[in-house]
Amino acid sequence: MVARLLAVPAVLAVLAGGLVLGSVAPAAACSCVSNDPVELAEHADFAFVGVLTSQRSDDDVVAHLFTVVDVLAGDVRRGQDVVTPNAGEASCGVEWATGTTMVVLGRLDERGRVASDLCSGSVPVGAAAYDATVQALGDPRDPLPGRSMVALDPTDAQEVLWAAALVGVVGALGMVVVRRLTRRAD
Repeated sequence: MVARLLAVPAVLAVLAGGLVLGSVAPAAACSCVSNDPVELAEHADFAFVGVLTSQRSDDDVVAHLFTVVDVLAGDVRRGQDVVTPNAGEASCGVEWATGTTMVVLGRLDERGRVASDLCSGSVPVGAAAYDATVQALGDPRDPLPGRSMVALDPTDAQEVLWAAALVGVVGALGMVVVRRLTRRAD
């Protein structure tokens, strides 16, 4: 009996602790492992010097279009899109000004796009780390011809619409089945 009385508060304490811990949202902060230009350059899948010519965005990413002057690593096109998070510094997103010449360091993201963020090590001309970054990357070469075009995701609204239509159809079919079953019961 005493064991049961002691078990109830213990179970309640565990449940209350679970509610408190379960409701904590993950922190949205950008924390970079390194800011050493040489180390960042060594880990980049793609590196180039280019001029930012335009930007476009959706809810998730900003696609920055660069006119590439020199390729320092990877396969990069003359017109190269680079995606960055659209949520600002908290998610490591960057804000680059159109017309800026910079060395861009990037990697392939999960969708196969060239991506960069606050921790990648991209720097504009004139920044303290610019020369060290370019020197760490080695000899430049010409970009590949053409443009790499990133398709932004305009389908989010369409997906919601299709899901709503599907729920409506399933609901209508369910009503038909229930109605037929109630007619048979009468």
